Amino acid sequence: MDKIALSLEHKNAGNAALQKQDYVAAVKAYTDAINCDGTNHVFYSNRSAAHLAAKNLESALSDADATIGLKPDFSKGYGRKGAALHSMKRYNDSKDAYEEGLVRFPGDKALTDGVTAVVKERDTPEWERNQAKQGGGGGESQSVTVTVTVTVSVIHSVLLDH
Repeated sequence: MDKIALSLEHKNAGNAALQKQDYVAAVKAYTDAINCDGTNHVFYSNRSAAHLAAKNLESALSDADATIGLKPDFSKGYGRKGAALHSMKRYNDSKDAYEEGLVRFPGDKALTDGVTAVVKERDTPEWERNQAKQGGGGGESQSVTVTVTVTVSVIHSVLLDH
């Protein structure tokens, strides 16, 4: 069996494990797929989703960055990055990641919903009090405010790439 076919078998095994919420097996299967074909952005994207579900947030972010690096015209890469940063409570950075994706993919629902969810969680009185106590920065990069009107609330879910 050639490496491409084998990598797809590993990806399919990862997808099955992720659906069963067996995140350790999913990460291993996606890693095996990457070891067979390290140029396929989908393998990194899916492994990012598995890491995020397992709360391995630094690894989720690293794989999201790899996804974007391999295929900058793949919207889910920006969504993965935004979701990882959101879970890290790096709200401004998360918003920036989603907005970077929206520059490339205007109107993308997942990215727009991501911005909305981050802003909703970020702009709470508790978060604003914490920012004031920390001098406003909190270690995050500054961002430009973009107004987005969305009425859908976002629930983080793991969607598989195919």
